[in-house]
Amino acid sequence: MNRIFILSVLLLICSCCCLFAQQPGGGTATNVTVKGIITDSQTRETLIGVSVVQKGTSVATVTDVDGAYTMNAPLNATLVFSYIGYTPQEIRITSGGELNVQLKENNELDEVVVIGYGVQKKSLVTGAISSISSKDLAQTGLMRADQAMQGRVPGVTVMNNSGQPGAAVSIRIRGAGTNNSTDPLYVVDGFIMSSIESLNPGDIESMEILKDAASAAIYGAQGANGVVLITTKKGKDGENRIEYSGSYGIQNPRRYLDLLDAKSYARIQNEAAYNSAKALPYSEEQIVSFGKGTDWQREITNKNAPITNHQLSLIGGNTKSIYSSSLSYFMQEGIFAPGKSKYERYTARLNYESTFLNGLLKIGTNSDVSHVKKQSVASNQGNSGPISSAINIDPITPVYDNMGDFGISPYVATEVVNPVARIYYTHGSSSYTRINLMGFAQLSYKGFTLRSNLGEVINYTESRGYTPLYRLNSSNFTNSTGVSKSMSQNFYYNNDNTLTYANKVNVHNFSAMIGNSVRKGNGTDVSASKQGLLYDDPEYAYIALAKTQGSDGAGGGAFKQAFVSYFGRVSYDFDSRYMMTATYRADGSYRFGPNNRFGYFPSVSAGWNVSNEKFMQNEKWLDMLKARVSWGQTGNDALDDWQYVSTISTWGKTYYFGDNEQAIGAAPGRTANPDLKWETSEQFNIGFDARFLRNFTTTVDLYRKTTKDLLVIIPAPMYIGNQPPWGNAGSVRNQGIEFSLGYRKDLKKDWSIDINGNIAYNQNKVIEVGNENGYITGGSVIQMQNLLMMEPGQPIGYFYLVKTLGVFQNQAQIDNYKSSNGTVIQPKAKPGDLIFKDRNDDGVIDIHDREYCGSPHPKFNFGVNVSTKFKNFDFTMFWTGLIGHKIFNGLRRWDLQTSNFQTTAMNRWHGEGTSNSYPRITADDQNGNFTTASDFFLEDGSFLRLKDISLGYTFQQLNKFNIKQCRVYVSALNLLTFTKYTGYEPEVTGGVLSQGLDRGVYPQPKTFTVGLNLSF
Repeated sequence: MNRIFILSVLLLICSCCCLFAQQPGGGTATNVTVKGIITDSQTRETLIGVSVVQKGTSVATVTDVDGAYTMNAPLNATLVFSYIGYTPQEIRITSGGELNVQLKENNELDEVVVIGYGVQKKSLVTGAISSISSKDLAQTGLMRADQAMQGRVPGVTVMNNSGQPGAAVSIRIRGAGTNNSTDPLYVVDGFIMSSIESLNPGDIESMEILKDAASAAIYGAQGANGVVLITTKKGKDGENRIEYSGSYGIQNPRRYLDLLDAKSYARIQNEAAYNSAKALPYSEEQIVSFGKGTDWQREITNKNAPITNHQLSLIGGNTKSIYSSSLSYFMQEGIFAPGKSKYERYTARLNYESTFLNGLLKIGTNSDVSHVKKQSVASNQGNSGPISSAINIDPITPVYDNMGDFGISPYVATEVVNPVARIYYTHGSSSYTRINLMGFAQLSYKGFTLRSNLGEVINYTESRGYTPLYRLNSSNFTNSTGVSKSMSQNFYYNNDNTLTYANKVNVHNFSAMIGNSVRKGNGTDVSASKQGLLYDDPEYAYIALAKTQGSDGAGGGAFKQAFVSYFGRVSYDFDSRYMMTATYRADGSYRFGPNNRFGYFPSVSAGWNVSNEKFMQNEKWLDMLKARVSWGQTGNDALDDWQYVSTISTWGKTYYFGDNEQAIGAAPGRTANPDLKWETSEQFNIGFDARFLRNFTTTVDLYRKTTKDLLVIIPAPMYIGNQPPWGNAGSVRNQGIEFSLGYRKDLKKDWSIDINGNIAYNQNKVIEVGNENGYITGGSVIQMQNLLMMEPGQPIGYFYLVKTLGVFQNQAQIDNYKSSNGTVIQPKAKPGDLIFKDRNDDGVIDIHDREYCGSPHPKFNFGVNVSTKFKNFDFTMFWTGLIGHKIFNGLRRWDLQTSNFQTTAMNRWHGEGTSNSYPRITADDQNGNFTTASDFFLEDGSFLRLKDISLGYTFQQLNKFNIKQCRVYVSALNLLTFTKYTGYEPEVTGGVLSQGLDRGVYPQPKTFTVGLNLSF
């Protein structure tokens, strides 16, 4: 932590030095008066409310109802004219008098967007690329960069793995194309990152999402799941400012589950005992005395959990150098488990570049340091977490007994414990420090640009655990204290070198780029644990203070990795009408043997700016129309290291001789496959971009992506003895359509509106699974195993369950439910039990009756953003949602028969005709109503969520306080959610073969925030 503080102070001092070094010198200048009228360059209409600012100062004015302005400014000062929807203009004052200005309407397609290893004019882009600007990020109340993509980019599905602070975010671009990792590649300022969790969103200038293979193929083996390019903020010539942004908010659960109170719980337990011919556990007198009982969900709630964010930035530059630096702090407490669920993030960043040799040479750095501290509790893990315990434990048991000790339930199974006690005895934390050091040098001469990026990422991680003495019930207790600690340090090096040539001859524009990339990494880790601490106190939980012999545990390891790549790109356009781009990349990875060490990934794309044709010039309603087509291949090497060679393991291979002498042995590990090769994704894309009626923009993309040579584990005969090998066997196809529509207009004086919506449809299908079984299974909820399956003809990881056909209403219905050979299918069933479909007609309900019951992958994702400004007020409302997927609600299970129920159990069958969907309650569940892996647990996971809504006010005239701008705002996150799902949270994600399994997921909080943005 001291190292982080020192680095942060150094960055701040450096930035301050840059700031003061570039302040204008003393002396006086002659002031003159300039005045004029601002008009639209096409319509010649006057523009009301245009901002006129003397560059580098807080001196500003706006045009009046006639579009006129007047300003006093020094000679040779620069005036900046800006207006919403128009391209800003900078004009230097050479004399006083009249200065009329015509502003051009801002055509978004003339913007420059970031592409792999370069930039390109948006109107010339031929791939499927979506952008998110710093303006878009500033409108959100989100504190994480990865969450900012949710609902804002068509074809990108973003789901929070958990509402717990610091939890991972699942991002899938155009569906799941592999049974391995589906995370996209993150590239920050040209440097590949494993995640962007620790990246401060306030440092981001833009995010480009490369969705098609033609755009991502320049990253070859890393680009199969799409690429997210992030550019951080840079300084500007003549602009020196200090910015502060801060916010504070409170968080609470969006909702609580409707659980039975103590009286209802006791009565339903009596009914369960009666249905199983057992003695009733509770008398009526007892039931009356119970009252409502303990509300366990509120007992574990951290009411009004705080969330806060602060950032200080210094930005500026001159003709020789520019800089941007920042310090930030973010803290969030969890809405459950007070004191044991928390996330803190510290960041410091310095972006600096200088030019030499009259602009021919540019040298700079984009470096940052982040430090993260986490505390968390188990969630979505069955009975082990406090959330699951709060749902399952009976409401009769108090939090504390008469002696002041934690209450122990005599009613529920021992797997369920007092959740308040579980939280109290949970002691664990983790932290990591990431240092990103990146420097670059760029030499430009006569159309040639040679650039070299050299960087290093250093990661330090540490986790600490402490187990106190406790007794939660007769099965959950400890006899001694324990302590554990693990540490790791990893170093990653990256060197990218590119040579670019660009030239224009009349209407012919040509550019070419060649480059190479070398990445290396190494690291070590160590862990240790011991029992028998001298003091039962987390403050003294150190391994050196643990004395119990024979309880020692220690381990460690090391790794090395290396990648090398060669790539190139050629682009050509004719008169900005016809465009073509081709790329090629060769990647070499240490994960593959000599037979297939290199993978080769080509792409080609073309575009046609139809609106630039002469025959379109008279179509006044159509401002721009562009058609795009692309094809390309990308790769994936997501598998464990050294799978192409046979490995030897010494882990746990010990043998004791007669006198307890210990010998360490070794045994073969996984079977080798020297012919392993890359997964390859091939994608075809057709797209259209249009701007019409001056205010509307739209984009349409159709795609088809096929991933082949999937990396899967191939079953091997048991007599081999080793773990089975990895192999290339299988293929998956994703195809769909993406659509976005935007509308922006200045309605009248001081009033503008901006509406953007998008929707995408994706169809996922497994084409082949080449292992011996022809399928792969995974996913479990307590005793229910292999709930998801991957097999040809179905979506990847679909729900593989037994279908239900309703509820038996009487004995005659049970007796008449027979297979084709006359066998009664469910002979143990009673009226009120679920009817299970005998799919294979063998007269027995078992795993062979499972079938496709739905997909956990959404068919549609969408988002709508509405922004409006009126005078100094601004208002933003953002909706997002998913449609067409299922969630396995594991909270409906009742394999522990005395656990509590949700109030949906009041709709149970309790007599003929009372229910045909929810079965009767019993104490033994002989029919397996709540333990059979069936579609009884499936629910519609579709939802519509008001993700963010904010209202702000900007104070403009604060010159006497040396404040250029001051904005105050209030916002709310997750204010409204509309869904049929009865669990806590409809955002339930996971791996490809564990997607959509809700075992007690930590819900997203509802957050109210107030904030302040200042610019000096």
